[in-house]
Amino acid sequence: MLIVLQILLELCEAVGRRCREKGLMGFVVNVGCQGADFDRPTGFSRQMKLSDPTNITDEIYDAACLLFQRHWNGLPVRKIGISLTDLRPDSLIQLTLFGDRDRKRNLERATDGIKSRFGETAILRASSLQAAGQAQDRSLRIGGHYK
Repeated sequence: MLIVLQILLELCEAVGRRCREKGLMGFVVNVGCQGADFDRPTGFSRQMKLSDPTNITDEIYDAACLLFQRHWNGLPVRKIGISLTDLRPDSLIQLTLFGDRDRKRNLERATDGIKSRFGETAILRASSLQAAGQAQDRSLRIGGHYK
């Protein structure tokens, strides 16, 4: 289970970064999963609507983990996917009294800037350096094929 959660985090980071690059935020997080057994297909695709639109990795990840843990049947996983829909421009944000969303947005923009300038692996989360992390390997590929 820990391996899948690490991969979920990396996928959420990629989805959030693409949304930030395009200046968008989304209300709906979708998680899709397919089982590893071809003879007995299993899996799910579920979504949930957030209270506020987001492109912040941690908020997307929290929703994705909730969906995955709620609907995963415990069998091995072959394929997993994350999407963010019901998109809005990120110039319109909801202010909160008790959150630090502005600080998180600035931090993620700084991280995106470092990755754009120096490459995808210039700055990584510590979990991406563990054995289950896919970020370094994925940075060497284009469309699933080695460069």
